[in-house]
Amino acid sequence: MVMIDNIPSIIFLWCYMFIIWGNLIYIWIKKPMVITKSWKLIFGAFLLLAFGDVFHLVPRTYLWFQYSINHQTDIYTTSIGINVYGFGLIMTGITMTFFYLLFYLFWKEQFIKFVDVPALKSIKSRIRILDGIAFGSVILRTILILLPWNHYGSEPTYYLGFMSFRLLTNLPLYIIGIEVLVLFLKSTQKTPGSEVVHMDIQIALKRSSVWIIVSFITYTITLLGSPVVPLLGMMMIPKTIAYLLVFYYMKKFILLNPSSLKFEKEIALAI
Repeated sequence: MVMIDNIPSIIFLWCYMFIIWGNLIYIWIKKPMVITKSWKLIFGAFLLLAFGDVFHLVPRTYLWFQYSINHQTDIYTTSIGINVYGFGLIMTGITMTFFYLLFYLFWKEQFIKFVDVPALKSIKSRIRILDGIAFGSVILRTILILLPWNHYGSEPTYYLGFMSFRLLTNLPLYIIGIEVLVLFLKSTQKTPGSEVVHMDIQIALKRSSVWIIVSFITYTITLLGSPVVPLLGMMMIPKTIAYLLVFYYMKKFILLNPSSLKFEKEIALAI
């Protein structure tokens, strides 16, 4: 059976939505006069994250309202309940995948443009492979998400207590997520060439990487553990908080600091 919400979980979800949408609106109002491609990629990533969560939050709120307020205790097992809940999971899954793709494109925009920096040439030589991993993961996961064996909105078929088709569906997300994480950490190490990117961007990527790791750990616990111990589904709460902290660091050091995106051009001209 799908997770049945309660008043605290609904309040938490709506608080999360107000925070992320409120900040997106504020960032858009404060946007720089000249919007760079890098700025668009980061802003677009979090816009996708918030937009996708709307499709997840609204169905959950609707089902909770019908279940708790209207006492329609079978709403989660009706065709309407299954379709509404399932559609939300599908949209959230797709937008989350593209979230990481935009993060990858942001990394590429910031680091790979400096072709004359020796420390970046080794990464530059493998860029086609990295592109293939990123775009291939997005295409594969989108296809897997749309397959009926995920049983979105209803109880999936488990093997060995926790395995289901949804594990396979999530593998491409782990691949592109780990790729982005490794590139963020590797590219911001203290090496010749790392100085071509503004220090604020390096700080944002390093601190965001910590919370991306937290998000994957908590998501993995939920994915593998909740079929065995349903209470572990609450690990999605720290996962959500982790993404808010990623948003916070990207907002503080990049989205509200356009000088960090202009500085890159000045250094490139000086190399």
